[in-house]
Amino acid sequence: MFPLEEVINLLCVLCLLVGLRLTNRLDVLVFWVFLGRVAMVFLTNDVLFPVSYMPDQLGYVYCADMRRGGPDTWCGELIGKNTLNASWFFALFPIPFIVSVRSIALVNAVLIVWLYIYLSGKGFFSSRARLVYLLYPSFVLYGAVAVRDIAIAICMFMAIYYLLEKKSSLLGVAWVVPLFFIKQQNALMTLIPFALAMIAGKSRIRMIVAVVLGFVFAFVMLLGAGYLAELNDYRNAFYAEDGGIGKIPPLSSSPPVLLFELLIGAFSILLMPLPWQAGNAFQLIQSLENVLMMWLVVQCWRRRAKLGMENAFMNLKIFFVSSMAIYGAVISNYGTAARYRFAFILLFILFAEHLTQPDREKTGNPE
Repeated sequence: MFPLEEVINLLCVLCLLVGLRLTNRLDVLVFWVFLGRVAMVFLTNDVLFPVSYMPDQLGYVYCADMRRGGPDTWCGELIGKNTLNASWFFALFPIPFIVSVRSIALVNAVLIVWLYIYLSGKGFFSSRARLVYLLYPSFVLYGAVAVRDIAIAICMFMAIYYLLEKKSSLLGVAWVVPLFFIKQQNALMTLIPFALAMIAGKSRIRMIVAVVLGFVFAFVMLLGAGYLAELNDYRNAFYAEDGGIGKIPPLSSSPPVLLFELLIGAFSILLMPLPWQAGNAFQLIQSLENVLMMWLVVQCWRRRAKLGMENAFMNLKIFFVSSMAIYGAVISNYGTAARYRFAFILLFILFAEHLTQPDREKTGNPE
């Protein structure tokens, strides 16, 4: 049985969905899909798997309770500054009660609905992009638990949206700023396309030059400025945090070998676990999802950009590959990989569809 506070939270979210349906902002399919995703909030923690499977959820719940006026010192000492900052967001969100991980998960459900309404109203979705947004399994899962990843994904998405679609670097950077408070590495990754756009403008030649310079700069920083050692430290830290024993082999200091390792890491994080690496039924399902999403990524990658969108599409590709290479270099755990990559895969597919599909194939809220 769920406490009364949870029932009230659920009724508020259901009223939101019904109101959006009655005002024709959600069509029938989307309405029922979002109802199903709300139901997933109550079918995940302590049903499909225990809360301890993602123990950081409890930190968000305890710290978001500071909305009642309690001290946040304990939270800051226990879970770190980034999680504390994300907890402030959950605490200030207009949901009646925060009493369990499901309270935070319902906040994530509302955020996902809001982003859909916004993008749909802008005519952003193609038919396939719409289905991916609604049914991408990892997006469904992490949208139904009490983690900060949905807020991170939305900040990244809106930043790239304003950069590539609205051509507004200022508003785009404004969406990057919150990332510095809740996940700095994602903020730095998201700034890469801003730097490329600033250098290249509309020139294809300058874009190619910017990519080459960025590549050279990255290797100079890694091999010349000593950041490779720091990257290896993160690699070991993630390995130990995920239960690894001993130390994972460091990345090579040889430029050709390092480049190969980074590219292999980018592919690995997209596909781990492969079907034959799965250790249980959940991982097997996850591996099949990986193959499907990789196929969609490749299909999108091979398309031609719309006229005038060539630089934007190349910028999107560089952002995706560089982000996956960075995370691929430091992550070796299957669960961590799934949690970190889903936002980048979702973002790439949605924007690739938008930048390469003819305008006539776009859809808003079809009845």
